[in-house]
Amino acid sequence: MTLRSRLPFAATLVTFVAVVIMFALGFWQLQRAEEKTQRLNNMQQAAEANVLSLRQASDMGEQALDMSVSLQGALDNQHYFLVDNKIQQGRVGYDVLAVVKTAQGNVLVNYGWLPAPALRSELPLVNLSSDPQEWRGMLAIPKHNSLISETAAYDQQWPKILQQADLDIMTQHYAQALLPFVILLDEEQDSGYLRKWQAVVMPPEKHLAYAVQWFLLGGAALIIFIVAQRKKLTRELK
Repeated sequence: MTLRSRLPFAATLVTFVAVVIMFALGFWQLQRAEEKTQRLNNMQQAAEANVLSLRQASDMGEQALDMSVSLQGALDNQHYFLVDNKIQQGRVGYDVLAVVKTAQGNVLVNYGWLPAPALRSELPLVNLSSDPQEWRGMLAIPKHNSLISETAAYDQQWPKILQQADLDIMTQHYAQALLPFVILLDEEQDSGYLRKWQAVVMPPEKHLAYAVQWFLLGGAALIIFIVAQRKKLTRELK
């Protein structure tokens, strides 16, 4: 009887697949840690760089991510978006996003967070000036979550209540082209909006800790399988 014939096929296959998956998850976490480290470095460099104009940011595209941008234009205060289920300081509220019409095109600006009224059937009071002015903030590209389904109707009723800042869906609702990024406005005293932007939610150190956990679990599963099979073979050879 060969060693191969003695190894249980099902247990070997399950152990092999499990170890491969756990090590793959470990390497994925290492990759995420590297990406987060690079993102933090880019943010530090962006903070030390000069403020970009909207034209410069548009030309740079994703290279302008996290950089400070200034823009001038007039706000469309008749059509704005409320992104629902945003939690701040333990309270549920909305992020307020509106369109600024500029010489470079229409761009979304995130005014920040407002608390939801006591009754969910009511909406927060939003006051937006349509007077031409200058804004300054950080360039961001919202991430799309395919697991979230939008229910807002494509009609003439505004504001639109969305579940995430999806640029494609917002463009469809607005029925005009939007630049492919959002400006997160700088914090201002007495603005009425809470602006606590967190570009990196999970630090690199946490990804490294998860990677170590996955590698340890994979190694432990492999060791347990080997020890169990050795004991089994020893019993069979007696």
